[in-house]
Amino acid sequence: MRLGVRAAGVPPGSRMERATLGLVARGHAVGRAGGAPAGSALAVLEAIGRGDEVDVVLAGGRALPAALSAARLHARAVVLSLEAASHAGWGAFDRWAWDQSGAYALIDEGAMDHFLSRTSVEERERLALWPAEISTEAAPALLAETNVLERACERALARRAAGPGRAALFVDRDGTLIAEKDHISEPNDVELLPGVAVALREVRTAGHPVVVISNQAGVGRGLFPESRVHDVMARLRRMLRAEGVELDAIRYCPHAPDAGCDCRKPGGLLLREAADDLRLSLRDSVMVGDKWIDVDAGRGVGAAGVLVRTGYGAGEERSAAQRAQPDPVFDDLPAAARWFLDRAD
Repeated sequence: MRLGVRAAGVPPGSRMERATLGLVARGHAVGRAGGAPAGSALAVLEAIGRGDEVDVVLAGGRALPAALSAARLHARAVVLSLEAASHAGWGAFDRWAWDQSGAYALIDEGAMDHFLSRTSVEERERLALWPAEISTEAAPALLAETNVLERACERALARRAAGPGRAALFVDRDGTLIAEKDHISEPNDVELLPGVAVALREVRTAGHPVVVISNQAGVGRGLFPESRVHDVMARLRRMLRAEGVELDAIRYCPHAPDAGCDCRKPGGLLLREAADDLRLSLRDSVMVGDKWIDVDAGRGVGAAGVLVRTGYGAGEERSAAQRAQPDPVFDDLPAAARWFLDRAD
């Protein structure tokens, strides 16, 4: 995502400040809209210039300044961090801006009673809770606050930018988007496969979200820390952005294969979660990967599953006789993306 943060409304040391820096670490394009208060860690962000555009504006305190920043930057969504005291002081213009912008807001659990008593049923659907515990020691990308803010931005953008029921292209990472190098943990090892950026750009230009779904068992096996997953994913985001592609979401499972979780493919938890956040139609979507577990993950949630021959795919194809049902197989992601677009038309 491309994000603009109105730093003047974000108190130094606040949850919103830490989570915003976490989004930077995850590879999102984050710029500063306006000046920053003294002591703000957001002062290091590059200022957004005239004519720049973003997807989401981040702010705190008041809705009106945030909505004005969103209008100037042509942002489609606004996400605020709100406290009971500042919300209680809103005037008519802030309430109007809150309604018109369809802004989402993150609040502390302790402020729930205040917001329940001062918001409508419709407005409450745009409220989300910061994590109950405040974490300050983890790396910014690993903070629970970062995850909450990222998902709030995805949900706010999806509900302002498109109607429900969109067909999405779910894609595996290693061996599908990037060259398979066995448990990649170094950003410099990321190598886009030929034609991937062009194919993803065509999919997004046609109005279809692109969501990465990845098993990262190296974390659960103790091969590398979870922070390395975000380092590699951030590199992937930036490389694709340089080719004109913004990923709509990334979801990954950090568990070992024997953990018994549903987030590890062929489990479908991550696909269902992304579908809920981004308003996707799973039955119209496609999951593409270089292993049968990718295909089964898609089929398990009602989507189509496609195998590609890159990565481990050629070897997986040779075991196709053992499978109960035939599945589409293509040479690479660009070919699978063309099939997806033809299917979606």
